[in-house]
Amino acid sequence: MFALAGLAAAALVLFITAIGVTIWLYRSREQRRADGKTNVGWIVFLVIAYLLSISYLAFFILLLVSTFTGESVTVG
Repeated sequence: MFALAGLAAAALVLFITAIGVTIWLYRSREQRRADGKTNVGWIVFLVIAYLLSISYLAFFILLLVSTFTGESVTVG
């Protein structure tokens, strides 16, 4: 259970980091465009970060629900 809690904490930190990078990219878009820089690397990082963090957080939330209700929770 502690390993799953650690994964959930890491997923939450990754999610918060992805949100911060998204805000930073949005605010600096005009300067980056003027400098001729591309955002391809950041976009790849954000896609991976959002996919990993959301899937782990959803899994952890479903695990918590099934723990407290005593019922098996399935998706789909």
